[in-house]
Amino acid sequence: MLSDLTIKEYLEKTAGKNAVPAGGSASALSAALAASLTEKIANLIASKQENEDAKAEMEEISERMNALREEFTQCIDRDVEAYQELANAYKMPEETEDDKKDRDEQIQKSILIAAMRPFDVAEMAVLMMDFIFEVAKQADKKTISDVCAAMSLARSAVFGSSLITKENILQLKSKGIVIELTKKSDDFQKLAFQKEQELLDWIRK
Repeated sequence: MLSDLTIKEYLEKTAGKNAVPAGGSASALSAALAASLTEKIANLIASKQENEDAKAEMEEISERMNALREEFTQCIDRDVEAYQELANAYKMPEETEDDKKDRDEQIQKSILIAAMRPFDVAEMAVLMMDFIFEVAKQADKKTISDVCAAMSLARSAVFGSSLITKENILQLKSKGIVIELTKKSDDFQKLAFQKEQELLDWIRK
């Protein structure tokens, strides 16, 4: 389980010669870091907030980030599992016509799974960016830079995951699914850029 490794061990595996972990797991890790940092800042703000409504909002966001952090952490391993399933599908026998048909069906199924793993990360990370912005609105000068770091990590997760999704679906035979996932992935990237830019513009005001 990659999520059980130390940071140093994970980095060494990522830098290694094996095919995984790679961009999918790294993007999920980036999203998990964004959630962790946002959770931390929200808790800090809540502990100093005298307004009960504002405090409750930060506590709710903290809980959401905690749940997302756990989900993104699981995605680090899910991406590798999906790759391994695809690799196994390519190793299936193709001696008979039935073998070839079963192999092809399993490959297509595994490709879609491999594409959806990072797609899910991108989708969740885009939604997370809205909560990061809400935390920024209550952050002080000492913590706003941490909020920006969280937003940048989230944006990186969206871009990386979306690009990986678009790359994985190239082998799908269903053109309808390819078109749909490509459009949604492009939309995620545009939204992520807009949300990060909105935060930076808001800070400069």
